[in-house]
Amino acid sequence: MNKHELYHNHNYVYLLTSNIINRCGDSLDTILFTWLVYLLTNSAGWSAIIFGINQATSVIIQPFIGPLVENMNKKKVLVLSDIARVLLVLYILYVYTQNMLSPLILVFMTISISLIEAFHMPAGVAVIQHVLPNEHYDKGVSVNVSCTKIAVLVGTGLSGIVISSFGIGISLAIDALIFLISALLIVKIEFSVQEEKKTNRIIGREYLISLRDGFSYVFDHKKLLKLCFLCILINSAVVPFDALLAPIAREMFSGDAKIVSLLSVSVTIGTILGSLTFAKMKEEKKNNTLVTFCGIVLGVYYVFIAFVSKYIANPITQKLLLLIGSIIIGAALGLMITYVQVKFVKEVTKEYIGRVSAIRFSLTYACAPVVSFVISIIYKVTVVDTSSLFVGFGIVIIILFLLANKITFSPLKKGDKSSYKLYMSF
Repeated sequence: MNKHELYHNHNYVYLLTSNIINRCGDSLDTILFTWLVYLLTNSAGWSAIIFGINQATSVIIQPFIGPLVENMNKKKVLVLSDIARVLLVLYILYVYTQNMLSPLILVFMTISISLIEAFHMPAGVAVIQHVLPNEHYDKGVSVNVSCTKIAVLVGTGLSGIVISSFGIGISLAIDALIFLISALLIVKIEFSVQEEKKTNRIIGREYLISLRDGFSYVFDHKKLLKLCFLCILINSAVVPFDALLAPIAREMFSGDAKIVSLLSVSVTIGTILGSLTFAKMKEEKKNNTLVTFCGIVLGVYYVFIAFVSKYIANPITQKLLLLIGSIIIGAALGLMITYVQVKFVKEVTKEYIGRVSAIRFSLTYACAPVVSFVISIIYKVTVVDTSSLFVGFGIVIIILFLLANKITFSPLKKGDKSSYKLYMSF
């Protein structure tokens, strides 16, 4: 399709712009919270507690929010969740200016934001089906992934400048304004009459039936479960990189935060390029083999950075190779992310998309703390250096993706339901 045709869809443009602004707000939120926690406690332990509470809250409550969102007006959910974020940020600004802010208040705010995101995420996934026709999903989803990744990259970079230039107070006010603008853009989206008339009354037995049907939708279909397994595998495979960025920089390359920035930024750039490339690929190449290939590339990348750290002595050459390798692996991740998002939006019905995406989120992201825990045990019970561990991680990931290609993508037996796919979001 012609890209100009996509951008003439005013509803999609409003949604895309809102998503971009929202991701900038999330980036500023993240930096502000990290900085506030450290200022209040001067403790990395509290930072870990806040992070853990945020992850645990989302994983636990997400499946139970899905049935509620399914029966709500998605537009109202998005608007109200953004307004709730505005009010929370303004509350933080108030207690900060009154010198009343404490770690416990930040814990409360973290839980509150996780609750809001539990409503916002499934509604945000579902709304794409309301603003795009089927034939525009590939291009629309890939552009959305690319633009939101750019927003995170730019937002993270500008957050430090904003905070250092204007201080915590004004930065919080800017953060509130960002979410207000996001809400106003969603207000301008025109939904179908049926969606606009939806109510949020689902209680008692109706809620339990809806919750049960959502889980049945996932667990009663073998193909859906296989794709869920693949989503878990992809998210688990990136945990070593995300969790060990600091040891990679310090132990493998004798570097500092600059190496961390180099790796993070180059992977993000690659992800953007990968998602844009997906939209331009021929349809026959957008298949399951693409995911397997990209997963193997991730495993090779882990071995590659270990090789560079051990056998390339020149720091400039090291950085250049890391830059190239990280952009490539980012592109592979971008292709996988866009592939599963497009398949989800195309093939999961509107009646189940909220519940399925909520359950998917919980199942997929629950693996991250588990894998992190396993990595920490490996560090404690072995004397192997970080480079050697990454060689091991890489080999295991390659083997797992090869096995997944056999298991996850094997043809379904006659009688298996095959019309449902699963979505994964990074």
